[in-house]
Amino acid sequence: MDQPCTDWMPPPLAPVDHAHCVASGLRQGSSLDAYDSCANNVTIHVVNNKDHGQIQPKGTTMSLLDNILKWTQTLPNWQRDTARRLLQREEGLSDEDYAELYSLLKAEHGLPNPDNLIPEPLAASHLPTSIQTGQTVILKEISNLTYVNRIASDQPLAFSQTGMTVIYGGNGSGKSGYVRVMKQACRCRDQSERVYPNANDVASTHKTPTARFKIENNGNTHKIDWEQDCVPDELLSSISVFDSRCARSYLTAEQDVAYLPYGLDIVENMARDVIPELERRLSAEISAIDTNTYVFNHLTGETKVGALISKLSARTNPKTVEALATLSDEEEKRIDALGKALAESDPITKAGDLKRFVSRLKTLSDNIKKVSLWVNADAVTRLKKLDDEVVTAELAEKNAAIALQSGEELLPGTGEPLWKALFEAARKYSTEAAYPEHEFPHTADDALCPLCQSPLDEAGERLKRFEQYIKDDVAKTASEKRANLAAIRKKIENANLKVALDQELSDEIDQLDGDIVQAIKEYQASIDAKRQWMLSALDSHDWDNPPNLSDSPYQILRKLAAQKLREARTFLKAADADHKKKLEQEYDELVARKNLQKSLQAVIDLIERMKKVAALKKCKNDLKTKPISDKSKEFASEAITKELKAALDRELSNLEVGHIKTKLKERNVKGKIFHQLLLEMPTNRNIDEILSEGEQRAIALGAFLAELSLADHSCGIVFDDPVSSLDHWRRQHVARRLVEEAKKRQVIIFTHDTSFLGQLRDEIDSKKLDHKICFLEWKGQYAGNVCNGLPWGHSSYKERIDALEKMHKNLVKKPWPQYPNEEDAADMLKAYDRMRAAIERVIQDVVFNGVVRRYRDWINIGSLKGVVGFDDTECDEINRLYQRCNDLVDAHDPSSDKNVTVPTVTELGKDIEDLKTVIETIQNRRKASKTTTP
Repeated sequence: MDQPCTDWMPPPLAPVDHAHCVASGLRQGSSLDAYDSCANNVTIHVVNNKDHGQIQPKGTTMSLLDNILKWTQTLPNWQRDTARRLLQREEGLSDEDYAELYSLLKAEHGLPNPDNLIPEPLAASHLPTSIQTGQTVILKEISNLTYVNRIASDQPLAFSQTGMTVIYGGNGSGKSGYVRVMKQACRCRDQSERVYPNANDVASTHKTPTARFKIENNGNTHKIDWEQDCVPDELLSSISVFDSRCARSYLTAEQDVAYLPYGLDIVENMARDVIPELERRLSAEISAIDTNTYVFNHLTGETKVGALISKLSARTNPKTVEALATLSDEEEKRIDALGKALAESDPITKAGDLKRFVSRLKTLSDNIKKVSLWVNADAVTRLKKLDDEVVTAELAEKNAAIALQSGEELLPGTGEPLWKALFEAARKYSTEAAYPEHEFPHTADDALCPLCQSPLDEAGERLKRFEQYIKDDVAKTASEKRANLAAIRKKIENANLKVALDQELSDEIDQLDGDIVQAIKEYQASIDAKRQWMLSALDSHDWDNPPNLSDSPYQILRKLAAQKLREARTFLKAADADHKKKLEQEYDELVARKNLQKSLQAVIDLIERMKKVAALKKCKNDLKTKPISDKSKEFASEAITKELKAALDRELSNLEVGHIKTKLKERNVKGKIFHQLLLEMPTNRNIDEILSEGEQRAIALGAFLAELSLADHSCGIVFDDPVSSLDHWRRQHVARRLVEEAKKRQVIIFTHDTSFLGQLRDEIDSKKLDHKICFLEWKGQYAGNVCNGLPWGHSSYKERIDALEKMHKNLVKKPWPQYPNEEDAADMLKAYDRMRAAIERVIQDVVFNGVVRRYRDWINIGSLKGVVGFDDTECDEINRLYQRCNDLVDAHDPSSDKNVTVPTVTELGKDIEDLKTVIETIQNRRKASKTTTP
């Protein structure tokens, strides 16, 4: 069934029990060049007890890789990431890997992580699935490759389900693209080679490579979709991929060359390579950080600053330092005052001078305060209120006069004081004599005027109006308010609003702070302007937009006075021996804080460096190699067995490197047996100086096959150029061994080596092995096009004759014209060009029975007996056919006068049949020779 890409991750395994870990350290020594396996499903199932190793039945215990995974889950995340990288980086970690691991180590201890790196721990998804005993997984086809280099997406690459599949491809044919996809999908250890889209297609730059696999698991067919960077399906990991490196070997403390089974190098390299390198980087970084305090020796002493500097450490709170180094303005001035007081020869006289100066400052400040009362906001508010009242009273006075007249022509003086006196007398007479029982004015129908004693009639209303006027008395009120405002205006005009800053006091203040004198002058000017505005507002009654007063120097002067008063008291204390000592201590503290202020940033930076060093030193807890070395030794002891030794010896012998012997070494550590598998060879030089590259390659392949032979399954295996760097005679042994393995399981081989290709074909033919051979080539703009068989130059004579017959059939279908044109002639000449090459291959493979072949640099003596010769008739016939081809093809520039007629389709068919007849005649003679040989 199709398997979609998901983000699912397997659940973590339970933590490993460390109770059985050994206490002794692992071997010491230098690492030598190593060759790693990309085989990804070989499991060694061995458990050792304290007395002796006992091999358990295969398939009953967890594989070595699963045990390593379980162990890594007890490690810090950066070490789990390390394990993943060591699994996936077959050629070792790069400088970039080490730099990232070092950053992850520091980040785990709270140090900055500027690149925001996130550890990716080794997980079950990185490992091949555990293969069940007897399980058979076969790779049937890979197809639908999209965005995989420049490989055509419509090309299914099918594999023989039994025996061997050989895929030949020259440089750039697409072979590497197919292999990279298989390595990633099958969870091959080496994941360093990513799959990229077509580099020439800008539109596909960010596309994700995908492919579809068809596999068979115990007889059931599954289609599995693969997408890069998604967790591959577990079934695919049952297919083992061997590409270029296999087995690990290293130099032990006893100068033995030890062999490590697949996967154990992860643990070994973590202890031997990664941790020492990170420890080196850590030590170098710590050493490069300057944490010396000698540059702050000038701050030491019997002060709070001195105590802080002497105990400076990573635990020092920078805020404490900042607070100690921060001085207020008062403290700054205090330093100056104390310095002067302690240096003064006659402090008492100086104190007296200061007190007198203080008195004058207070007088000046009090005068400023008094002056400000005339023009401050409250004064303006009050003055405006009085002005508003006068305006209101005058308006009322005007309105009352209008009401009094009420449109009548009254006698002159009505409303004036004399008239008011007459009216008051009339009121008194009415209320006391004429009408004591009525309020004034009494205006009933029978009422008489209190003055003329005539009936009031209409005069009664006038008398009421006059009474109301007298009661309101608005004229008097208006007059009083005008008089009051005029008096206040006079006071404002005549007020002395000068702050009385004489020249002597101005000079003294100016010596201390010139800004104060300027502030007083500006304040004086603003007071004068404000008074002028207030007087103008009384005339205009416009109180909007009053000018602002400058900042009052009152508080500044009072502050200066208080400061000078403290200085005076300080001078008085300086005259006393006991008090002077306290002043000296205070002075030293303030000066030390002042000096600290100058070095504040440098001290803060030093604390930060100390904190960084402290954090870096905590990283050392993760850089202890002994626990990892102990675990490596334990894993090695479990994986290395007599069975593995025998299998490796057998494979080395099969590959003609049997001179390299192995031995199983046991050691007893505190009652527990540990095993090592050693390679017997001189060890005074590196392995790459002792063994040839071909020998190393043979050991790698042998180790892969040895471990594979111990696994109870028959899942498919894939090889990518397995004979790189091997000599021709060793390639023959590899070909024979792989063909032998193909009898047990599916074997798929990708190769570009024509010599190895020929040797594989010899062995396949010799063992009559089921097989499939195809090649990859370019078509149009795309690589990876799958073609059955081999390219013409590598095909057998049978394949070539078969191809000739197909060409003949195609020409027959045209049909062949009576008068061929240039295109027709070219098709026919191509057929005869191919026939000529076929004849040469017939001479090599049939006449001389393959004793000498062009891809070999050795002679197959074993086939010599099959060379039975051929008579003149056969020789002439071969020569005729060959010459006919030479006359037709353009191997040389033909004479235009020759004008050879192009053969017909019938003639081509006859020539093919004649060639087949010659071949059959020779083969029949060979068969007859075998039956008559005594």
